[in-house]
Amino acid sequence: MEDEGIAMIAAYQATNYTTEEILTALGYPDALTAARQQARMMLLGRLARYQAVVQQFERRWGCTLDEMRVRYNLENQEDFATDDDYLDWQWYIDAAQTVQGQLSALAAN
Repeated sequence: MEDEGIAMIAAYQATNYTTEEILTALGYPDALTAARQQARMMLLGRLARYQAVVQQFERRWGCTLDEMRVRYNLENQEDFATDDDYLDWQWYIDAAQTVQGQLSALAAN
């Protein structure tokens, strides 16, 4: 019995796995499908983070970015904190739209 166990461990350790075998065991038909799925998961994580920051800005300022843009242009005063928030907010909106486009491209392929 002990010899069988040692033989099984030795056989297990001696097995050389290929990437294709591992991906197949995980349920992926090929490496490209696995890469697409991994990219999708990474992009969904980024999108969630970006959208959360946008929501924080909306709560902080009590308006959407478009409404903030109107305020920003009307006030015509220099306020570094507002400038920073406005530019960061715009960046997160743009980044979220970019990620959504990337997700659409992955879904189309």
